[in-house]
Amino acid sequence: MKKLFLLCVALMMSLATAHADEGMWLLKLMKQQHLEDSLRKAGLQLPPEALYSETAPSLRECIGIFGGGCTGEVVSPEGLVLTNHHCGFSYVHEMSAIGHDYMKDGYFAHNRSEELRTPADLTFTFVVRIVDVTKEVNAEAAKKKVDEYTKQSIGFLEPMAQKMLKKSDLAKKKGMSARIVPYFGGNQFYIFYEQEYQDIRLVANPPYNVGQFGGNTDNWMWPRHNADFCMFRIYADKNGEPAPYSKNNVPLKVKKYLPISLKGMNQGDYTMIMGFPGTTTRYLTAAEVKLRCEGINQPLVVAGNPLLQYYKTLMDQSDENRLKLEDEYASWGNTIKNFGGMNEAVEKNHLIADKQAEEARFREFAAKSGKAEYKDVIERIEKLCQAYSDTIHDASLMRIALQDQSLWIRPSLIEAYEKALKGGKDKNIAAAKQAIVDYCKRVNFSVDKAIDCGKVRLLIPYFMKERKLKELPRFLSGKQNLEQNIDRLYANTVFADSAKLASALEKNDAEVLKSDPLYVECKDINDYSETTFAGMKKYNELRKELDKIYVRGLCEMYDWTKSPDANFTLRMTYGHVKDLQPRDAVHYDWRTVLDGMFEKESKTESDYFINERLRKLYEAKDFGRYAREDGKLPTCFLSDNDITGGNSGSGVLNAKGELIGLAFDGNIESLSSDLKFNPQLQRCINVDIRYVMFIIDKFGGSTYVLDELDIR
Repeated sequence: MKKLFLLCVALMMSLATAHADEGMWLLKLMKQQHLEDSLRKAGLQLPPEALYSETAPSLRECIGIFGGGCTGEVVSPEGLVLTNHHCGFSYVHEMSAIGHDYMKDGYFAHNRSEELRTPADLTFTFVVRIVDVTKEVNAEAAKKKVDEYTKQSIGFLEPMAQKMLKKSDLAKKKGMSARIVPYFGGNQFYIFYEQEYQDIRLVANPPYNVGQFGGNTDNWMWPRHNADFCMFRIYADKNGEPAPYSKNNVPLKVKKYLPISLKGMNQGDYTMIMGFPGTTTRYLTAAEVKLRCEGINQPLVVAGNPLLQYYKTLMDQSDENRLKLEDEYASWGNTIKNFGGMNEAVEKNHLIADKQAEEARFREFAAKSGKAEYKDVIERIEKLCQAYSDTIHDASLMRIALQDQSLWIRPSLIEAYEKALKGGKDKNIAAAKQAIVDYCKRVNFSVDKAIDCGKVRLLIPYFMKERKLKELPRFLSGKQNLEQNIDRLYANTVFADSAKLASALEKNDAEVLKSDPLYVECKDINDYSETTFAGMKKYNELRKELDKIYVRGLCEMYDWTKSPDANFTLRMTYGHVKDLQPRDAVHYDWRTVLDGMFEKESKTESDYFINERLRKLYEAKDFGRYAREDGKLPTCFLSDNDITGGNSGSGVLNAKGELIGLAFDGNIESLSSDLKFNPQLQRCINVDIRYVMFIIDKFGGSTYVLDELDIR
């Protein structure tokens, strides 16, 4: 009888949580899109206004943009912020060197005086207000008679946003900015008023083999065991206003922050995530999906996989190489594995066939609507994609195979120098010289020429083999020995050596620089790009125009019940804790424990090296209050929330709005979900907040922050 009762309970739970509700919802549209009822039915125990309000305390105040492309959340009244380890990666990497390697060894402050200054480009940005400005944008576009591509461009929208900010009551607040963002293919526009804080300091960063255990091998995979988090603190001036770094700045005091729950979660529990998802393209036609896979993803994957292997081999040789390459390796690794996984998922999930079925429904809707613009829009998009498929393919291939070399010189700098010499004014000549020197200091003088030369020798043959178009840069069009030419370039260029460059500039002869092999190569690539891809502007203009029509038609067909595509603005997604059954006879549990890390351990594969301090804590079972009832330490869990890149670092909240984890990855089986949400396969991989707190407290010893946190 008891077994039957438990079976019935499990069945009811499975029915109640059978799938996530697709959507990265703009909470400003909560009422219009009838989101409130859906949230309550899903299990939310907070009033809707607790999620988003501009006049009362809400979760809006706790969530912000971390750096340039991630999400973070405030977890204490004095500005402590949690985000992902991989979100802080590039900033901590920049702070590291041999002797204070905060990536390899980690860093944990033990009091506020030890919280470290970070690079100046690390900021934290809060959303203050969101306003619908569709009418204003349309009126300005009509007044200036601009096309759809221009209308949706930053060049057109940014001046409008600045004018609106100047006229608003927020104009005098420090750190304020405004941006207008298109929604629904440019059928709607919203302005985001945001406040940026500039003084961000490092509090805690786990060692690489804890925060990134599994490396790129485990990227997009489940099960996971890495503590993908880091902690920072926002500092402000004495009035709580944004200010550049200063020793006199103080921790930002906030009224609203996220409480932390150590109670754990169970399968079927409600979860929600607020953050800044980067890009989805779910309103594409079948032809556009095909173009994405074959024209953009595939060339990067073909050339990218050997590049990653090249980097990995070098990084395993020495810490010096690892420090030079690990940031670029992580960045390319994420992109290449994502693109490859997306292509595989599109094929396995028959996504193009699904899109074609949606197109058939749209044609029926279009015929009934009587709107002429819908009648042939799919066919027009298909013809456009076919016409530009080879061009887009080679542009993508060029990006990695020709333009990814670190050693570079901008031809425009040399042309400006030549112009200054012809003008004969000493002041202009000196300025042009200094611009060249400054550029080379910033870009070239620190380049490891041997590593970069090896990369170029590796990648250019892929360009020669995989390209679709006949056109080539001039330096590749002859019958010369390519490898010898590349070697000579790196050996002889003056742009990689400060003394050689100074000597060349003393001659006041532009031809000396224009005959340099690096300049010749960069000029050839630039010329090739400008001539071969000149038609891309027309493609982009037509694509924007047609996509706007098709997206509007789809929205009408679905009665405007679908969420807009992600565009790195504040969104909310809700779902439930859920296991994964990706294919026949394969079942993944929804949670992992620290035991799994040691089961994965390898003595030869660096992605699976174990941190020795963590080993001691594990062997002693010294997990403190963060262990489960069975004594095991929870590490990660799955939910079916709808996320994408940009959500990295987003807090996972329970039905009461308490922090239970941090979203840090998706599963490879669902990588086509950026193109079409798949509720059966879509999973969000999250680090359990108990694991995070264990690393901060027991592993790192940053116990002073515990008193600030609302731990429940």
